Order: sequence, then structure tokens, then C-alpha cells
Amino acid sequence: MISMPIDRSQLKAPQLQGADSVDTQVDNSAFLPCESSAPAKHHLSLNLEIDETPMQCNHPGVEINGKSIDLFPKSGLRLTSDNGDLIPLDRDLLRDPDGNGYWDITLSPGRVWSELEDGDWSRAALPFQLSNIFENDTHHGIATFLYRDDEVSRVFYQVVAETKTFLCPDNLQTWGWLHARPTPLDATDADAAVEQFRAERNDQLPLKPLTAWFSDATRNNFDDIDNGFGSDSTMVSGLVIDDEIFSSPCRSSMGDYPYPRAMKFGIWSATKTAFCSIACLRIAHITGQDPRVEKVCDLLPEARNKSDWSDITVGDCLNMASGIGTAAARKEPRDIFADYLLEEWQSQESDEALASYNHYHAWFLAPSQHEKNLAAFACPAYPWPPGTVARYRDQDLYIAGAALDAILKRVRGPDARIWAMVCDEIYTPARLRHAVKFHTIETDPAKEVPLSDAGLLLSMDNIARLGQLILDRGRIGDEQILDPLMLDEFFDPRIPKGLPTGIRIETGEVHYHAGTWHLPYRSNSGEDFWIPTMRGYGGQIIQTLPNGTTAFRFGFDSYETEERYDALKLVRLSDKIRPF
Repeated sequence: MISMPIDRSQLKAPQLQGADSVDTQVDNSAFLPCESSAPAKHHLSLNLEIDETPMQCNHPGVEINGKSIDLFPKSGLRLTSDNGDLIPLDRDLLRDPDGNGYWDITLSPGRVWSELEDGDWSRAALPFQLSNIFENDTHHGIATFLYRDDEVSRVFYQVVAETKTFLCPDNLQTWGWLHARPTPLDATDADAAVEQFRAERNDQLPLKPLTAWFSDATRNNFDDIDNGFGSDSTMVSGLVIDDEIFSSPCRSSMGDYPYPRAMKFGIWSATKTAFCSIACLRIAHITGQDPRVEKVCDLLPEARNKSDWSDITVGDCLNMASGIGTAAARKEPRDIFADYLLEEWQSQESDEALASYNHYHAWFLAPSQHEKNLAAFACPAYPWPPGTVARYRDQDLYIAGAALDAILKRVRGPDARIWAMVCDEIYTPARLRHAVKFHTIETDPAKEVPLSDAGLLLSMDNIARLGQLILDRGRIGDEQILDPLMLDEFFDPRIPKGLPTGIRIETGEVHYHAGTWHLPYRSNSGEDFWIPTMRGYGGQIIQTLPNGTTAFRFGFDSYETEERYDALKLVRLSDKIRPF
């Protein structure tokens, strides 16, 4: 999907070795092998120690929670190579909580090669993501350097694409130089990483251009995707069909991102389904009981003396129907977002709106589980009973996840962890590798819980595997790992489900159920469906479709326009390709 540069016009060896400098971003093709490249001359097995370093940035001097966004984080990049692949040993979130910078970093596999003009050096390209444990936007970058034996050149990097930001200013563009101190890797650790990556490569699905499905029949669908509303804020979109990923190019400010498979997308509220709902289905399967009937006040100690929470269940929280809130005390007209006031300008509309805004941000910025729980339970209730009105609240899905973690501990003991369960018992057997999850920040790690309202990073391969797991009704080979009947209730597009939201699209009113949006859709054959849709802030979308395909779209829609984006565009294209 990625074309090679014709020549090495940017990031030449003298620049990387310090004889000349690059003081701006470059075309992304400079991070690919040139046309005359050859295999790497050296095996790479090094830990590159990097100090916290000022970044060139289009938002200089901005601080969030006292942390600067124009600092590259202190980090140790443990890297090895194998048959042209650059393999990071650490694929989870790398953090420097004591540093002055705002960013955490995740690494993805890249490439190594050699070029004639580089002399006795090999060259590496390392994809990475900057993110912050409080947020779920991802800022996609690439680094490159020369290496030989135990030497490395300066490291040039740039950050060129992002999913929608929340606290950080939009359209973050950074670039600069890093000085790395190389030390040899432990050979055992490097060999283990190579073996694991070879298995990962064997599991990767073919990645092909979405335009492979362009025809006279689909021409209008592609025009709507490429030129319709929201096309200018789409980073990438695609379909998974018959175990093949068909994707548009991954757009960035400096040309198409050259390593699309390496991108881990911050999916924001799509986490609610991809993690929390899936965890609920696993707990139901291993216990034989529906965990949604459990009362939150029986599971989380901070809720035990809160009368407003005496009848609220885990299921009410999953359904966005806790009945907690301040901003809109009337049920009608229906408005699921009446309490979802995240922007400062919204807080000025009324005293009730200000209260809602303050409750949200007190919870959002609370670091620990205990502090988050207290902030979530501090918000008063509406006059109606739980389970009756859908009001979108991140706090509710966070509480659902924390409560499910408590249920798991009750079943398996105090050392059980819901994220470990999801990774070990769902994602790993489904071959969904190296997903990244953000957690609460604790002085005692035993008290942490994953953020189940947001905070999940997934690649396109991850999304394909997740979609297939749902389409296979929670079964992997001969093993059932998710409760199949409950999964049908959550995801079967032929079953009407959920509470009405007040959001109307051309085909009817959208509903919400079990951490998932359900969009009415009439197929080309005239059959009515409810399309289960994982949807996140800024236009992050994952959908499992009636014809056995999975759709995805990641973008940076503005707060004002994201609900106007037509989330059925890829559904219509899939329906044309393989009629529902």
C-alpha cells in the first residue's frame, strides 16, 4: 500500500550523523527504504536511553495538569531486529510519571535496511505513538536513525497524525532530534521478542487497499466516503472481509503514514464495548450468572452509604441509564447527551450545566480508583428510577468496569485483575495482540483498575480479530469463551434492543444498550437491522455487520460535528459489496 521514495532526498546520512540538520518536518516517504535499498548490514540489539528532550512543536509552551506538551518523554527503547523487521521488546505503555512532560509513549514494529550512500551503517525506522494516561487520543509518529554494532546516530522523529484530542490542543505537530545512549540488550530477552514477533507476523491478516472494491456499483459509496461530510477529518477507514483488511491510506500532515499496520489508535469511548462489554460477557460465561443484575453499592465501598445508588445495577451503568445527573431534569424531549457537557462554553449555559461540567472534570482528573469512585458517586440523582432514561455519562461505564473487577475478585480472589482476564482469556486466544489499556494511577498497584470508559489502543489487526470474535458469537475454534446468548443480546443486528436516545437518523431513532450504540438500517434488500456500533469521541467507529464483515473508521471530528458524521457510510459500502 506504500510506495517507496525514488531517491534519498531527505534524512541523508550526514544529517543523521550531525554534519547537517533538519529543522522542519519531512515527507513521510523519507522514513521508508529508498529504491536502491538492500538488507540491513548489521543485527540490532540495543537499548537506547533517551533523556527528556524539548520538541519543536506548533503549540509551544502549553501545559496540561502542570506537564509540558513540548517535551519528548524520557524513555528506554529496547529494540532488536530480525529479517528486516525492527522489533520493540516493550509494546505496552512506557511512562515517566516523575518527568516534566505530558506524554507517555508506545512503540510499534518498524523496519531495518541499508542504503549505499549510508556507507558502513544500517538504517532503522521506528513507528510510535504519544498519548497520556488521562486521555485516549493518540499522536502518531516515526523515528529514524543509523546504527552499526553498538553505535547509533542521532535520532530524527516527527509526529504527524492524531485521533481527536480532548485536553491537548488540536493538530499537534512535533519534530526534532534525540540523542540516544546505546547499551547491549540481554540476548535471552531479544531472542524471546523475535520468537514472539514471528508468531505475530504469521497471524497478521493481508492488508490491501479499500479501493480494491471500487466499481460502478460502489462508485457513489466511495465518493461519499472520500468526499462527503467528515472526509476531511477522517484519518483512515476500512472493512475486514474474509480475513483480509481493506483500508484507505492513513492520512497525515506529511503524506500517507508509511507503517499503517503499526498504528495503535486511541479509540476513546469505543473502549466501552471493546473492553467493558466484552469483559461482562466473559464473566457471565465463567460464572454462569449475569453480572449486570449486581448492585453497584454491594461491590464498591464508596457507594455503600449513597442512597442514590441503592438500586443502581451494573447493567444500568452499562446501559447509560443510572439516573444520575444534574443538567436536564426532564425526560422529554429525549436527549442522551443532555448531561454530557465537556466543553467550558457549555458550562456557562446554566447553574445545572456548570454542576454537570464540574462533576465530570472532577471525576476525569481524579487519578486513583478511590478518588474516581468518590467523584462519580458525588453527583446527585434525577427523580426517575434507574434503567428508564438513557443519559450518556463516561462515569457510568467506568463504574461498570470497576464493579465487574470487584465481581471477578469475589469469584477468583483478591489478586484477580479484570484487564489480565481480558488479555489472557479473550484477546490472546483471539490473537488480538499488544492491545494497550490505561488504568487508574495508584501508589499501590494492587488497587488499580482499568479505565473502562476509554483508554484502549488498538491496531487494525486488533480490530479485525475483535470483530471476528463477535461475529463468531464468542467462540474460538472449539472453545466458547464468551456467553453466546448474552452476546446475541448485545450484538445481533436482527434483535431490536436498548433505550431510545433522541438521536434520529434517516432510518429511525438510534438506541443505546450494553455499552454499544445501535443504529437502525434498512438494507438494499429491504430488511431492517440494528447495526451494533462501538463509537468514540472524535469519530472513532467499529461495527460488526450482518454479512460477516467488520467496518472501522478513525478520525478527528470536532466536538460540534462528530454527531453529524454519517456512521452508516461503510455499512452501505459493505452492503453493496456483499448484500445483507
